[in-house]
Amino acid sequence: QVMQAMADALDGSGLEAETKRLAKFYDSVRLRAGKVTDAQSKQHLIADLYQKFFQTAFKKQSDALGIVYTPVEVVDFILRAADYAAREHLGRGLTDEGVHILDGFTGTGTFLTRLLQSDLITPQDLARKYNAELHANEIMLLAYYIAAVNIETTYHAMAGKTADQDSYEPFPGIVLADTFQIAEHDDTLDLEVFAANNDRIAAQINTDISIIIGNPPYSVGQASANDLNANTKYPTLDGRIEATYAAKSTAQLKNSLYDFYIRAFRWASDRIGDAGVVAFV
Repeated sequence: QVMQAMADALDGSGLEAETKRLAKFYDSVRLRAGKVTDAQSKQHLIADLYQKFFQTAFKKQSDALGIVYTPVEVVDFILRAADYAAREHLGRGLTDEGVHILDGFTGTGTFLTRLLQSDLITPQDLARKYNAELHANEIMLLAYYIAAVNIETTYHAMAGKTADQDSYEPFPGIVLADTFQIAEHDDTLDLEVFAANNDRIAAQINTDISIIIGNPPYSVGQASANDLNANTKYPTLDGRIEATYAAKSTAQLKNSLYDFYIRAFRWASDRIGDAGVVAFV
């Protein structure tokens, strides 16, 4: 609704010339979308289009943030593996009440979308999961919007709800934020942006997370440190790496332990506390 209001405000501002050159791209998207016949194909299309777009339009940022979208088959395997591990070791599955699930690097929302579409969530648990027990973070605004719409439309289709404005239920669990940053002690950056997002961040921080799933950012193989936004520091998180991974390592060079991917494992391990499941690509 916010994006539509913005589009309406810009309508008639002479943007037609800017969009003409995209006509062939739009036509190709329509053609591919017209051939989608099932939920899995839809997720393939969304992830593939977004990744190709982002790699072309914002290559440096894409490389810096390690934007790599996950094949649906891998997503499905990880979800089922997480459910199995939770049942085997914690006595509860992903569908059970009180089992909060977080995708800290949600991208276009494929993990939570496939979870809603799977038989891992029973029909009677669907509404509760959607409204209270599913959580997702995304740092890129465009991906955040796509994920929100993707998860919302999937839920409404699964729940048999119509998409009219009166019955539409926005997904309350998605947050526009840097997952590592909001976990920092005394973090205020995200809490000063805008109210609704602030409330969601605060609620998520105060939630006991049992399951963490997703595809963490990759940030290896850069040509120089500047390509990786080397100034990004997370003192609390990096302090934990220093006190654990680095302290126990016998390697001479330990800089690679502060890679985004390894940071994700340290963050997730701390986030679940004494009991939980971390299932990453």
